[in-house]
Amino acid sequence: MTDDGVLTNAGVLFSDDCRIPQSRLYCTRWDGVEKTDAINDAEYKGNILMLLREALAFVKSNTRRGWEKLPTGRRNKPDYAERAVLEGLVNHFIHRDYTVVGGEVHLDIYDDRIVLTSPGGMYNGLMVQDLNLDEISSERRNPVLADVMAQLDFMEKRGSGLRRIIDETQSLDCYREDRHPLFKSNASQFMTTLYSMDYDAAEGSKLALSWHQVGTKLALSRDKVELLMKMMVDYVYAKDLREAMGWKDSTKFKKKYLNPLIENGLVELSNPDKPTSPSQRYRLTEKGRALLEIMSN
Repeated sequence: MTDDGVLTNAGVLFSDDCRIPQSRLYCTRWDGVEKTDAINDAEYKGNILMLLREALAFVKSNTRRGWEKLPTGRRNKPDYAERAVLEGLVNHFIHRDYTVVGGEVHLDIYDDRIVLTSPGGMYNGLMVQDLNLDEISSERRNPVLADVMAQLDFMEKRGSGLRRIIDETQSLDCYREDRHPLFKSNASQFMTTLYSMDYDAAEGSKLALSWHQVGTKLALSRDKVELLMKMMVDYVYAKDLREAMGWKDSTKFKKKYLNPLIENGLVELSNPDKPTSPSQRYRLTEKGRALLEIMSN
């Protein structure tokens, strides 16, 4: 704020009534490893803290936290290190060039990676891919923004954000050297790429799924699907499911809910050879259990 009580541009970027048009975020979850069909997308405008909150929520909704069964319990196997994602987003919101008219931060999620892109290269004009990350100076394009975010504990003042992203990623139990984070810049933009630890390149697909990947195909309410799936952890009759969901017509209920879940491999039958058997019961498959785990997190 100036001596006259007027908000500076940095102040406006943290205000509830942020009207700087460049303070925008475009989020897209792509189907596959290239920009083909979008499974989910969103656009946000507002202050930095709001954009950061929405970006983190989008990442959480469009990635997963898998787990591995162990003799004594289970071990989480997340796609990405949460702190690495946070550091990456903060870097792009804080160090971007806000003078670029029409510029915005892009968050692109593919099956195998997250890519963050923002306007403005390195402040000193160098290319980050040509530098030793441990020797990068802490010159800042937007020092006030950086100071505020440091005070809020979203980043550190010593300019170690890129190293923190690498360290957090390498700390994952499932880390592999071929999934090392990448940083690239040119005169007009900066790009951060975080690779999924749960992507099988040989199969060309994820080893698991997200709600948006399945939910888009099901065309069903997330809340109702989650409620229904929680009742099918063990075998249950369709009548019990239908009554719990408040449906009277068994045919319409099966067509609306059970059939899509079965067709997508999320639910299995106790007697698959006789699908119309009066004693037929239903329960989640391993794929269904994995999706319920994601939805419950």
